[in-house]
Amino acid sequence: MKDYDDKNLPSINKNINTPILIIGGGIAGLMCAYNLKKNNLDFTLVDSKKLASGVSANTTAQITYAHTNLYDDIIKKHGKEKALRYFDSQLDGFNIMKGIIKEENINCDYKEESTIIGAYLQKNMKILDNLQNILNKYNLSKVINSDNNIIFNKKNIEVEKQFIINPIKYMMGIIDILIDNNCKLYENSKVTKINKVNNKYEVIINNKYKINTNKIIMACHYPIINPDNLYFTKIFQSKSYAVAFKSKLKLDANYLSLDEPYYYFRTYDNNTLIIGGSDHYTGISNDINKCYDDLISKIYRIDKDAKIVSKWFTEDCMPIDSLPYVGTYSNNHKNIILITGFQKWGFTNSHIAAKNVTNMLLNRAYDDLYKTHRFTLFRDLKSTFRMIAHSIDGLVLSKLCIKNEDLSTIKIDSGKVVRLNNKNILVYRESKDNYIFLKNKCTHLGCSLIWNDVDKVWESKCHGSIFDKYGKVIYGPAINDLEELF
Repeated sequence: MKDYDDKNLPSINKNINTPILIIGGGIAGLMCAYNLKKNNLDFTLVDSKKLASGVSANTTAQITYAHTNLYDDIIKKHGKEKALRYFDSQLDGFNIMKGIIKEENINCDYKEESTIIGAYLQKNMKILDNLQNILNKYNLSKVINSDNNIIFNKKNIEVEKQFIINPIKYMMGIIDILIDNNCKLYENSKVTKINKVNNKYEVIINNKYKINTNKIIMACHYPIINPDNLYFTKIFQSKSYAVAFKSKLKLDANYLSLDEPYYYFRTYDNNTLIIGGSDHYTGISNDINKCYDDLISKIYRIDKDAKIVSKWFTEDCMPIDSLPYVGTYSNNHKNIILITGFQKWGFTNSHIAAKNVTNMLLNRAYDDLYKTHRFTLFRDLKSTFRMIAHSIDGLVLSKLCIKNEDLSTIKIDSGKVVRLNNKNILVYRESKDNYIFLKNKCTHLGCSLIWNDVDKVWESKCHGSIFDKYGKVIYGPAINDLEELF
């Protein structure tokens, strides 16, 4: 991973006690740790892998409060007052992050740039109007000439003085600060079970060691205690793709299009740009090659001599009512604080979430806009019914349609779901004569999986868990690896 500075942090190798346990070492967990350290609160942070190596490492880190169509969604589902409150919180998170970079002198390739958001279709120009109305509260946007060679739109608005960073370098800077302050950070320490003991918790690490704690901050991308509070009915996961390419083209801003398929351009370094987008619901039988090809075609449209450097994907947690969750996990788990659902805007949201979490722990006033106890079912009926349909398909229908297959028809370095010995089996062909057999049952809630032949991963059809070709968890909510058979 470019720019990743491996700190060689320890793993949990004994039973320990801590007053506060942070689960998750991405941007949300790290900012909670930073804020707790600033307020002299004792804590321990654990991550199942290396710190700063999960979803946060794959973000393209455009730092802006101009969150494209999100304000329009919030207005439709909650009203303009909450959309304005969301904007105020994002502006706060934006300024907090900007202040930390300056105060801590973090070398993260900070560069101030405008964000330009555009639309060509009439329906999306109306969304753009709503965004502009929100931004005009502080006179923060202006309409600009739509004639540019990056994104061809009928209307564009420019939001000045936004910024881009290198997300890995920023997180490495925060980790260095925590290490310098002797904070207790552990990696390769997977939470495999959480037991409630009275009002405290016994957290099992790597199926072996115990961490006893009074409070838990769950900052691990997706809620991992089920079915409590039914978060799996309130959040879906969306896959997003990115392509880095070498180009002589110099961008004077970050560019985002509201038209489908949604995409954006940003600068990475002096001769590298990034395009991202082609989002879709995780776990559907989508043409993954087309997702990448759509982005690559847009690259060649602006620079026919561009050279593709790398391609990758990431996942985002998407609450069906378009607001993140920051608050007590449930009535049964009041000493667990959940942080999730940042959609496409994890960095500003992580900073404001960390501020709110710290205020909760210190019994100070905090913004309840993102409270976890809220009614969401009918805020977005389309998303609700889609999630129900995906769950029925993943739990029942898709398991009835598996056919017997000749294993020799599976290509090397490819996988397939087959019926073998009257069982639904995931088969990955590693070489001519070697096959890996896995149980077709996601370890989250038992949904079936599909094979993604481009990224070489198994994807759950229901809640977005992704496993590598050998069944190892890449993205949750699943905690445990797939069961290997035979």
